[in-house]
Amino acid sequence: MDISNLLLIILFIVFFYLIFKKYFIPKKGSKTAEEKKEEIVKSYEDEMSRILYENKHNNEVLLKKKKEFLLKVNNELKMNIFFDDNESQAIIQKLIHMKID
Repeated sequence: MDISNLLLIILFIVFFYLIFKKYFIPKKGSKTAEEKKEEIVKSYEDEMSRILYENKHNNEVLLKKKKEFLLKVNNELKMNIFFDDNESQAIIQKLIHMKID
């Protein structure tokens, strides 16, 4: 068997493997849009809880940090394709009304 024929056979095998892998083997770990949204909201809630807890004894610093965080979240949600305006406002309102447990 000639080397060029062997290389050609190997290339065909690799090509068919890549096509098979791309179209017929499901990807693991891919998240749905709903799961991504929940993960994002959970991270915002965790961060707000941390801010509230760390600054619970200093109301002035708490208000400053809370305002900075809410502005950051608002900007991120505006640019996020997963959230529409109503959802963004609902998340912001939920964060505004969070209290320390």
